[in-house]
Amino acid sequence: MTRIRLLVLALALALVAAACGDGDSEETTATTAAPATTATTAAQTTTTAAPTTTAAAQTTTTTETMEETVAGLAPGNYQFGFTAVTSGAVAFAGVPHVQGLRLAEREINESGFLGDGVTIEFLVEDAGGDQAAAIAINDAYIANDDVLALVCCALSSVAGAIQPNIVEAGLAWVDHAAIAPTITDPDNAFRSFPLSQPSTAAIAEAAVAAFAPENAAVVVTADNDGLVSDRDATLGVLDSSGIEVLGVIDTFADDTDMSGPATEVISLGADVIFLAQLGNTEVLMVQELRDRGYAGPIIGNLAIATGETWEQAGEPLLGTVLPIAFFAGKDVPMVQDFAAKYEAEYDTTPDIFAAQGWQVAWFMAQALKNGGEGTREAVLEGVRQIESMETVFGTLTWDARGEAAIDAWTFVQWSPDGELVIWDGSAEGLLPNINQ
Repeated sequence: MTRIRLLVLALALALVAAACGDGDSEETTATTAAPATTATTAAQTTTTAAPTTTAAAQTTTTTETMEETVAGLAPGNYQFGFTAVTSGAVAFAGVPHVQGLRLAEREINESGFLGDGVTIEFLVEDAGGDQAAAIAINDAYIANDDVLALVCCALSSVAGAIQPNIVEAGLAWVDHAAIAPTITDPDNAFRSFPLSQPSTAAIAEAAVAAFAPENAAVVVTADNDGLVSDRDATLGVLDSSGIEVLGVIDTFADDTDMSGPATEVISLGADVIFLAQLGNTEVLMVQELRDRGYAGPIIGNLAIATGETWEQAGEPLLGTVLPIAFFAGKDVPMVQDFAAKYEAEYDTTPDIFAAQGWQVAWFMAQALKNGGEGTREAVLEGVRQIESMETVFGTLTWDARGEAAIDAWTFVQWSPDGELVIWDGSAEGLLPNINQ
């Protein structure tokens, strides 16, 4: 029997509106600039299709040592291939992805989670968001027999580019951040974080209820499949709510000037503006809208939930709300433990992207443990066995397609001091923007 550290403290993530899934709930309050009622789901196990694994695959502030057999995992170092975006326009997400990944990698190895003498290693290569580079990186991983599975991507466009070769190779592919729903269509493809479209629909419903708009405008990164899906989720809510859509404005991933699209949006005279853009363009759009005098609510997405975004834009971000699955300010032991360790390591508060990197490392470790041996086939089967998992996002559950879901989402907004705080879902709870 191998003694390992079992990490078993219940998680409760700050949640404001139901998005998907079921679970027991309780009410808690987050300490923020605005009050919030949050629902939580508590469970202490990683549930698999095989017999339940009673070791939670995350770090908490309380640990205890217990006996557990790790069948089949011989001592050694087990490798996975990770495609990063630590350069280019999306480095704001890619850098914390890798930081969260490395933090979890060390925790997994130091805790003995996989057994005595068993370690996990992520080979990390930067594609910079370039499709051809990502294809080459993953082809090299596929050709390396020591690489048991692949982790990618931050961009849906890159995910689409690498998909054919990975499907042909047949090894497990876990998407850690890209949001296109089609990524998990192949039977060897999975997602380690909750899909964003339910959050987009949830905050659109909340915005309609809070602001009672007669009309709206939508802006989208039109060459990104995931964000096109987010646009469609928003349009679906607006249509079902009887809200007139005055226009849908297309922008593109490589755009560096939002002045023209912003002028076009403002000319529509919309009561509320919904953004489904990449972070590098969405922050520019918010700035241009406020600079041109727009005073209404702006509904954004998780791409602008980073400290780097505030450093770039500052106060024009006030009056913009967005949904996230991870909120470092939530008073939940698992979240606070992760946040404390991340801040101690990197001298900054973890954001949603850091949480995505941390989570996927634990997900892959659990898959390896489930599989019981260091082969691609065993790891693929180990991934398929994961049905639910306690994470810093909340209780994640996976469907037969390998798609992850959580019960609900946290709605946040930027405060004047550059901190993300809870938006309580009301018009009164929206902080004033610079044009009010």
